[in-house]
Amino acid sequence: MIRDRGNIKWNAMMLPEHVKVLREWREKDKYEEKPTLDEGALQDLNEQLLIAFTNRYEVELKIWHKGRIFKATGKIAKLHAEHGCTFEDGRTFSFESIYGITIME
Repeated sequence: MIRDRGNIKWNAMMLPEHVKVLREWREKDKYEEKPTLDEGALQDLNEQLLIAFTNRYEVELKIWHKGRIFKATGKIAKLHAEHGCTFEDGRTFSFESIYGITIME
């Protein structure tokens, strides 16, 4: 089996400027555009957030933050018009960053 070390074996022969550009390029490659939701999808998202909040359901939110997409799981403790939603453990997410919700009953 061939064990290739990728760019590691070539780093000794590269100029520092080239290594920096390669790192920046890898970071740009990981960047994801912010998903856009139409008015109907926003209304559905709002309704599901309200249902989860009033019934104290555990939810999994899909969050977009600084070019990365991740999931956050927990129970919604508060819904704020200006701040977004806050989980029971204190994590707060703005409504602009939330683009998906799954209710786990």
